[in-house]
Amino acid sequence: MGQEEAVMQHSDFLSHVISTLKRYEMLPAKTAVLAGFSGGADSVTLLSVLHELSHGVGDVPAFPLYACHVHHGIRGAEADRDEQFCRAFCEERGIPFTALHADVPNLASASGESLETCGRKVRYAFFEEVSDRILRQHPDLSGVRVATAHTASDNAETVLFHLARGTGLAGLTGIPPVRGSIIRPLIDLGREDIETYCADLGLSYMTDSTNDDVSYARNRIRHEVLPALEAIHHGATGHIARTAATLQRDADCFDELAERLLQRSRRGEDTLDVSVLREAPDAVLIRTLALAMKAYSGVSAEQRHLEDFLSWIRTGEKFKQMQVPGGAFVTLAGDKLLFHWPKEEEETVTRTFRRTVTMAERLEFVSDTPSPVTVRLTKRSTAHPDFDAYLLENSLIYDKIDFNFVLRTRQPGDTFAPNGRGVTKKLKTLYQEAGVSADKRADRVILEQNGQIAWLEGFGAAEGFSPSENDRFVWIVEVIR
Repeated sequence: MGQEEAVMQHSDFLSHVISTLKRYEMLPAKTAVLAGFSGGADSVTLLSVLHELSHGVGDVPAFPLYACHVHHGIRGAEADRDEQFCRAFCEERGIPFTALHADVPNLASASGESLETCGRKVRYAFFEEVSDRILRQHPDLSGVRVATAHTASDNAETVLFHLARGTGLAGLTGIPPVRGSIIRPLIDLGREDIETYCADLGLSYMTDSTNDDVSYARNRIRHEVLPALEAIHHGATGHIARTAATLQRDADCFDELAERLLQRSRRGEDTLDVSVLREAPDAVLIRTLALAMKAYSGVSAEQRHLEDFLSWIRTGEKFKQMQVPGGAFVTLAGDKLLFHWPKEEEETVTRTFRRTVTMAERLEFVSDTPSPVTVRLTKRSTAHPDFDAYLLENSLIYDKIDFNFVLRTRQPGDTFAPNGRGVTKKLKTLYQEAGVSADKRADRVILEQNGQIAWLEGFGAAEGFSPSENDRFVWIVEVIR
């Protein structure tokens, strides 16, 4: 390819990204952009394009650009190499760069989540923390948009993954171009476009060795399923992504109709009028039932349960009841559909541990419960370079914890005031709202100070015990299972 042709290709690529930014209104006035930067081909392309646009191109005004990188503590030297590459890439271009080191394997083990789910939570918590920091430093900004490097290829993979697993319309809509403060400027470009862009501009990038492991479902879709579909019909990846965008419009319409039906059928705090629900077509009704489950119980309903509720209404049943994951009940009684929790006395605490602990600068304690857990507390300076938003959420104000405190599991009647929510609730209610099943609650660790729950596993510090960046020292709390 000649230099003139490469310049033209680059110009077309840039125009495509600008078109995406405009079409989805990704960059409001006085907005900074924070790019998630892994060092892979997609994120190198994203940051390179944003860097060029940040100086002002055409009718895209100049904007402040920042980059952040998460070291997940998973791939050892390879992950260290990626961080070094990202840092050098940004330094060369004068892009402010922030990195986070997180022990995702330990965090995932403590929370019971998969590495992928836990890693995603860590990343997005970090994005939010860095965004807040930017806004504090630049109060003249109206907001910060977090740019991720998802492409049309990622979108197609997501749709196929959901389709293979089984999904409704929502799962076939793929990855949205904009969700809240998250923007995806490359969402209409495929992986071949990305690789061509990097080659034309001579951009190097890092390769994650785990991306070639086809034992992971998404990697198998990427390396085997999509190429097979492309062989059947050239352009399949783009067609799937465009179909997802079309289905998103349909889903938005159904969601609006479902919200209207939910409002019309409400009767009190926990009841829907079945006679009103029966008027709606199934596609709208089943969405309304899903919205009601989330609104009334805080739990996302499984498709099989929604189908059961739909059947109750359509077949004219007079009384039916089901307990769904998380412990909530759904009851059909005549023309009323009720969403409610079991009475307080229906749940009992079957096993506990309680131990008074003498504080040290680093402490490790193993419970004597049937399923032992290790609780580790470490004194940490907030000025430490590895200190981050995720650690802040799992820490306590140093000066608020006395020399002696209590580590324990729950007791009947326990209450907790989650930081920043302005409410105090029974633990049972909090667990129900968070969808924590009854069998997972018994061994959740509690740190008690002077008769008050100061920290609750899965929820973090209580109101009055949660530190800020202004606190010099904190206690980091880790639970290892």
